[in-house]
Amino acid sequence: MINQAQVNTAVIERFKRLTDNQRLAHAYLLVGPQDSGKTQTALGLAQLVNCESEGHKPCGECPTCRKVASGNHPDVHVLGNDEMDSIKIEDIRFILGRAHLMAYEGKTKVFIIRNIELMTTDAANALLKTLEEPAANTLMILTTSVPESNLDTIRSRCHTVNFFPSSVNRITKLLTDEGLKVSDARFLAVYSEGCLGKTRRLIKQEIMARKHKVLDEMLLNRHNDNFLKELAEDPQETAQALRLLLSFFRDVLLFKNGVSKTELLHQENLAELEKFAARDLEDLGLIIRRIVQIKELVDEKLNVKMSLSLLREHIWVN
Repeated sequence: MINQAQVNTAVIERFKRLTDNQRLAHAYLLVGPQDSGKTQTALGLAQLVNCESEGHKPCGECPTCRKVASGNHPDVHVLGNDEMDSIKIEDIRFILGRAHLMAYEGKTKVFIIRNIELMTTDAANALLKTLEEPAANTLMILTTSVPESNLDTIRSRCHTVNFFPSSVNRITKLLTDEGLKVSDARFLAVYSEGCLGKTRRLIKQEIMARKHKVLDEMLLNRHNDNFLKELAEDPQETAQALRLLLSFFRDVLLFKNGVSKTELLHQENLAELEKFAARDLEDLGLIIRRIVQIKELVDEKLNVKMSLSLLREHIWVN
């Protein structure tokens, strides 16, 4: 189902004007951070160009809109997934085989290819041929969070649509309306970098409980060998813990420079913030550099247990 909260309404409105003026191009590249709503918006565009309503489009209620939302429309095809699997030439040949066929029941055949940076070279070259020889009544919508990793020839044949993060206030309000505490909602809005989809994923991953665990173990428990051992065995958990620590020490620097408590992410840890803010900038800089260095080791798939222990000693130096 389409999550309407993740649909970029500004992009939909832009495409409404294009369709009304019959200026819709055959290929678009949606560029933005991961979880910024590109796929949901692409599905909204598929609804828009095929909606049966005589009034507001997409209506979301007509049979066509419902089929697109449920993933059952025969003229709307989605390739690519969140598992970051590569897109092979066989996948693109699927498009080639259907692009020049007549639509089964829609006005426009829509092909959505997610994360095109994951295409193999052969797949990219095959897609380029499709873009160079567009079929009638066909709309290609590509998405990427890494535009520099795509062929220039593909980018040049698509109209680029940039997705920008939502405002912290907007996401905070959405989450508080759903029952979250203001402090938790604001933390999630900032920590997710303004991507509502990422916010939803973090909530499912119980990030708030994870945040409390990491800060308690690293800031309040000097004898946390078991925690560090478990952390070092899971690179994803290590990366997340390091990011949480960076966000905490960001707050420390802000607090040290007189920023209002209401602007901080870790408002429930004011005692710890005050404690670390009393340390000098050189000391805090050393801690932050150490966290960044460990993150680089994690990215390189190297063992980080010793480095995590050293980080603990830096944190507990006083």
